Amino acid sequence: MMEPNQIAAENSLNYNLDSFGLLTLDKLVKWTKFVGIMNIITGAMYCLTILIFSIPTFIMGVITIIMGTKLTNAASHLQFAVHNKDSISFTTAMDHFRSYFLINGVLLIITISFIALCLIFFSFFFGSIMDILNESGFDYSLSRVIT
Repeated sequence: MMEPNQIAAENSLNYNLDSFGLLTLDKLVKWTKFVGIMNIITGAMYCLTILIFSIPTFIMGVITIIMGTKLTNAASHLQFAVHNKDSISFTTAMDHFRSYFLINGVLLIITISFIALCLIFFSFFFGSIMDILNESGFDYSLSRVIT
């Protein structure tokens, strides 16, 4: 059986970065921080629209703020890890990235599912919707437009 120190030594992350790698990680930190702050600002604006658009925008705002916080935390940990060669901070940054992309992926799946349900609903009731539109007395035929 392996001892905990031996397992930790085998699972440690050692990385050597050249100047291009450091520059790339520095740019990643800056863009991650920017996108995180913009998510927090957008989430706050969503939360402020609770009086106009009701609860769903508030929920979207809270989720967006959480995603922005994950990104800003990841940027801070990644910056600390690069400057101090700290593998624990690097692992924490990767965990924040993982949770950000997990939340983002779940939201994308929900959005695609909602769009698919709307398209199915619209296709089932397309005839009824056209009947309602035609009752208005407006002629939608192309022959009226051409002549």
